[in-house]
Formats: sequence, C-alpha cells, structure tokens
Amino acid sequence: MTRFLVAAAVAVGVGAGAARAGGPPPVYVVVDRVEATADAVTIHGAFVRLKAGPRYEYGRPVEGFVTLALDEAKADACRAEWKKWRQAAGTGRAVAVGMCGAGGALLKVAIHKPGDKPGAADATYTPGHLGAVDKQDWDDEAPVRELLAFVKEAKEARSARREAGR
Repeated sequence: MTRFLVAAAVAVGVGAGAARAGGPPPVYVVVDRVEATADAVTIHGAFVRLKAGPRYEYGRPVEGFVTLALDEAKADACRAEWKKWRQAAGTGRAVAVGMCGAGGALLKVAIHKPGDKPGAADATYTPGHLGAVDKQDWDDEAPVRELLAFVKEAKEARSARREAGR
C-alpha cells in the first residue's frame, strides 16, 4: 500500500510539472484590430515570436499585421476563432498562440509593417492554437512583459507625435 501511495504521489507530481514543462506558447499578440472577410483575416497589433532553435528564446516585439487565408476544410473553426481575435482587439492583453513550439501559421507568417497595405494572404490560418482572449495568461513570462512594455512605449510615442503635430 505504501508503494502504491508513493507511486501515485510521484505520478501526480510528474504530471503537474509536465503541464508547463512542454514549454510556453511560441507566439504572443497584443491585438489592435481585426479585419475579417469571407476568405481571410488580417490581425493588426504587436507580435513576439519564439526564435528558431532548441532553446525558448524570443525575438524582439514588432508592430504590424498578418494576413491569413481561410482553410476551407476548417472554415467553421477558423471563423469561430476570428470572432475570438475580434474580442481580444483593443483590450491591451497579450494573447497566447500555440503551445510547446507549435503555433500554427502565426509562428512563421510574415509580419508586415504598420504602413504597408494588406494584400493577399501570406499563409493559411490554422485553427486550434489560439489561447484565452478574455484574460491575461502567462503575464509572469519575460516575453509577455517585454511585449506589453513595447506596446505601451509605442502608444506613448504615437501620442507624443500627435501632440507635436497640433
């Protein structure tokens, strides 16, 4: 009986550690706005992504947008997630995308500069990777803190430019 209890305690301990041991989300986005058409979605905001390689290192946050095409085979799932992206827009929260290095199309798709014009989709949207949009997750992680600081700085810079232009 004692062996069983020790084995159960070890299994629970290992399982609890494994929930986060697989790694944090590879992409975080602070969404400004979302434009959805019948066959594509454009997500504007600030992005930070996991760098390629064996370690969990993130690149620098960047501001811009991505345009992703509808996956016809998963159209309902895509459109349902696009609604969630719209819910995240303007909240100022970082949305996690993916887990354990898998982030769908957002992990590799081109992030266009804010002044660029949206054009054809650069990749196909892959549903199933979007994290919670109604709360801030992972806010204790360095890339989230850096992303939120980047967004705050960019917002303050835009405000200062507007004030200087008056």
